[in-house]
Amino acid sequence: MATATDENYLPYTAAMVHSLAANRSASTQVELTIMHKGVSRQDQEKLESLADQIAVSWVSMDPASYQGWGIEADPLILDPHYFRCLLPKIYPDTVSRAVYIDSDTLVLEDLFPLWSMPLDGNPVAAAGDLVSVIKDAISHWQEIGLDGDAPYFNSGVMVIDLARWRAEEIGERVLRRCQIDRHRLLIRNRWNQHDQYGFNVVLQNQWKALPSKWNHYSERKSDRPAIIHFLGDMKPGATLARPEFTQLFFEYVDATPWAGWRPNLPAEISASSLD
Repeated sequence: MATATDENYLPYTAAMVHSLAANRSASTQVELTIMHKGVSRQDQEKLESLADQIAVSWVSMDPASYQGWGIEADPLILDPHYFRCLLPKIYPDTVSRAVYIDSDTLVLEDLFPLWSMPLDGNPVAAAGDLVSVIKDAISHWQEIGLDGDAPYFNSGVMVIDLARWRAEEIGERVLRRCQIDRHRLLIRNRWNQHDQYGFNVVLQNQWKALPSKWNHYSERKSDRPAIIHFLGDMKPGATLARPEFTQLFFEYVDATPWAGWRPNLPAEISASSLD
């Protein structure tokens, strides 16, 4: 599996890695690739201390790395949101499948059932987004020939057929689409879709829907989520995040070297009753 982070998201990454290790079945071997921007070796070692028999490898996503993969180091795609597009470049050709998971998540179940999910001929499996259809996320959908009523997916958790991605250059096509339409990446002039825009343009109706438990958004009630995702305005402590999920995140992060860390939320999305 893989994730992406930078110095600002290290506490989230630490909580995710700790939860991944704590809820891994003893029979499941996990290799975690962390694509990063500017994480020091000292902080890498802190994160590795949480892995508990999970093999961790680090990949620096700097301009030299991009150039080595034959990708122009455009500042737009040097952002961690776009790192997942380059997984086929990072993994050797012998690796044919991976699970990508955002760092602002908690993993509450063993991930082998997710990793082994049948893709039914699709290059990716993902969960539907809070914005459910293309026309509600991409204002110019008609102009670029999309079906406005096609479902729209969240790229924060994906099961990836790396062989298909390599053969069809999916990651490169997503990056190019985001670069071409960089001025159109906002949903409702507020939320930046980043890579998610490109994935939904390139892979319209070419993805398998995951059960929502594998990418459960923190504003929604659930008794048994497998992965909780604190996306957008639903970070731990935000008004929209359910208190039980905020509390669970705090418990995980407080068991890491980043104990006591709390998100610095804008006033309009923070919940004053939570620290």
